[in-house]
Order: sequence, then C-alpha cells, then structure tokens
Amino acid sequence: MSAKQPSKWAILQVVNMGTLISTLDVGIVNVSLPVMADQFGVSLAQIGWVATIYLLTMVALLPFLGKLSDRLERRTVYSCGFFVFGLGSLFIALSHGFAALLLSRCLQGIGATMIMANSQAMVRQVFPDHERGRALGVNAIVISIGTLSGPAIGGLLLEFADWPWLFWINVPIALVACVLGLRWFPKGKSTAAVKSRIDFVGSALLAAGACLLMMAAEAVKKSSAFSPQTLAEGVLGIVLLVALWLHSRRIDYGILDRELFSRRKVWLGNASSFLINLAQTATLIPVTFYLQSQLGYSAWATGALLMLQPLVMGFVAPFAGWFRDKYGGSAPIALGSLLCAVSMLFVALFPDVTPITVGLQLAVFGIGIGLFHATNNAEIMSAAPGSKSSLAGSLLAMVRYLGQIAGIGLATLLVGSMGSAGGAGESFGVPIRVLFGVCFLFCIAVTVAGRLVPKEKPTQESVSV
Repeated sequence: MSAKQPSKWAILQVVNMGTLISTLDVGIVNVSLPVMADQFGVSLAQIGWVATIYLLTMVALLPFLGKLSDRLERRTVYSCGFFVFGLGSLFIALSHGFAALLLSRCLQGIGATMIMANSQAMVRQVFPDHERGRALGVNAIVISIGTLSGPAIGGLLLEFADWPWLFWINVPIALVACVLGLRWFPKGKSTAAVKSRIDFVGSALLAAGACLLMMAAEAVKKSSAFSPQTLAEGVLGIVLLVALWLHSRRIDYGILDRELFSRRKVWLGNASSFLINLAQTATLIPVTFYLQSQLGYSAWATGALLMLQPLVMGFVAPFAGWFRDKYGGSAPIALGSLLCAVSMLFVALFPDVTPITVGLQLAVFGIGIGLFHATNNAEIMSAAPGSKSSLAGSLLAMVRYLGQIAGIGLATLLVGSMGSAGGAGESFGVPIRVLFGVCFLFCIAVTVAGRLVPKEKPTQESVSV
C-alpha cells in the first residue's frame, strides 16, 4: 500500500501507541511521588493528587468527549489528543511549582481522555466485523500491560534518570503519533451524530458522581478503612448516578444513550465488564498485601509474580479474538468468565494458600480475562451504531474504571483490617475467603448472563463511520 493508504494493521499500531501511553501514565508516576514531594516541598498526601487528578480528569470527561467525538471528525479529535497529551507532558517536565504541576497533569489527562474515548471506536471504524476480535484482542493486551506495568517501568527509568524524564519520553512519541494519526486515520464524520444534542446536565452528573466515587476509593485504598468523609463521598456519588439514570429516562439524547443501551450486547457486555473488573481489582489488593506482609516478598518479587496475569492474557487474547471473528463471541465470553470464577476457588477453598496457589489463581484468571475482554469488547463495539462508536468506547472505558473503584471498596469492606493488630495473624482467613467467594459469584453471574447474548457469527460487512 502507498503511504496515503496505510494498512489497517499499521493504523492499529498507532491506536495501540495511544492506548499504551495513556494507560501507562496512570501508574508510572507513582514510584516518583516521594522524590517529587521532596522537590516541591509538599506532603505525601498532597503529592498524591498528581496521580489522582489524572484519573479524575479521565473519569469525568470520557463520556462527554466520546459523545463530542461522534459529532466532530473522530480523526481530528483523536490526533489532537496526542498533541494535548504531549503538551501536558512537556509542561509537567518543565514545572517549577506544585500548582503548575497539577494543572499540567490535568492537561495531560485531557489529552489521554481524547485518546481513550476514540481508541476502540477507531478500531471499529477501520476493521470489518469479522476482524475486530483480533484487533481488539491486541488492544486489550496493550490496555492490560499499560495499566499493570506502569510502576515497574517507572521504577526502572528512575534508576537511570530524574523524574522529569518519565514525562519527557512522552513528548516525541505523542508528536509522532499525532502526525501519523492526521495522515493515516480515515477522514469523515457521521451525519447522524451531528444532528444529536449533547446532554450537558447528564455529563455533569456522571462526571461528578464518578469523581466522588473515585475519590472515596482512593481514600479507602490509602487508609484501608471507611471514614465518615469517605462514606459521604461514596453515598453522594451513588445518589448523583441515580439522579443521572432518572434524568436519562426523561430525554432521548442522554449521555446514557437509549439507543445504545437498548441493544442487549451493549448493556449486558458493559455490566459483565463491570463485574469482571470488580473481581480483578478486589482480589489483586489482598494478594499483593499477602505476598509482601505475610510471605515477606519484596516489591520487585511481588510485581514479578503479579505480571503472570497480563503475560498469560497476552498469549490468550489474540486467540480469543480470532475465535470470535470465526465462530462468534458467546463461547469465549462464557468460558473466560467461568475460568475467572474457577480461579477464585484456589483461594476460597484450598486449606493452605501458598505462592503456588496464588500463582495458579493469577494465571487461570489471566486466561479467563484474556478470553473475556478481547471478545466482549469486540461484541460491544460491533453492536453499537457506527455513529455512536466513540460514545460506546468511552463508556466501556468508564465502566472499566468504575469496576476498579467498586473492587477497591469491596476489598476494603471485607479485608480492610488485614495487617492491623487484630488481623495480622489471620493471614488468608475467613474474611479473605469470603471476598474470593463473592468474586466467584460475580464471575459465575457473568457466565450465566452470557447465555442471554445472541449467538451470532460476525458478518463480512464493510467498515463504517
């Protein structure tokens, strides 16, 4: 192919580039926070906002920018997202004050949101239905690697360079991706989406509710307990989301799009994704604590064992995508969620929990999410109307974060005392077995719900905007 008509697989690499840098920067900064706190003369609690504000920006703006991208030219919004991300990274590296650092991090988060809101929509636009599974399988691997390997990569870079280099490296990558996006991404916008109105009230309710829930989750993750303020934030966040649901029932252009969620594959796929992400996050937290505090593993050894999950997922996801493209998605979704459920039994039922059983749990769950995510994402994006694919992709990313928030809350509720004076000797006692048992039920519920998904093979349709 000529340079003006690149292969769709070449376009996928640009998409993966954006997915990697936007998810990697969620965790890559964490290891540098103590050094940054020392340099800017602030407390560790204050410097924690450098990590939090990035996530808050993404959670607040994902659905709104997804809706906006469907109205405008997706190619332009996506490519400009790389530029904004790179600009934010540049400003962070050059920051001399704490306020400037936070504002720059927020700008970087806006760019990351513009990228994440359109990543899966761009795959849907470029790939026909019978190839989306493989493409989104590769993209699911990148999401997992970027999300889980951030701290490890950040720690490695800090061995050889100062913390600003964690952000300097983003600048050339973002600029190259911006240029390639403007040159390679397909032009055109949906005429159907241009006519739709934007639900500003719903967007504000969703942003505020999700941000309050995330702030509550971050607070309980640090303190391992529910304070009155944390409970108030969580309850108010839930109230705002209920208000959003009531608001969306009154209008036909809501951010919770009626047409989108009237499609069974879309609402059921998002609900299933929420539960699987909840189970993943809720079980990773106590496993991490157990390895370090009970078995005496170093942070490096713990990280190496936890990497089993994305590594196994990386091998499985492309196969799952291929199978979905050839035979349909119902079998990989059901088998994947069933394996996720079975993995919980290694902790919930085994008399002794050892590093081997933890490794088995991580590996089997990794196989499960490799089968599930690649297939489920492809099914959702293929079921969504082409004119609303950015909104569908952004809501799917939003659901992933909400599932992680709920997982943190569930883990804190059931095993928040783990490691305290009263709970240090319990090791993997009753509370943590209950936690894994609850997550087993969630994963089984996804398996059962999978029977409601229409068993359809992907079509040979051409790509669409």
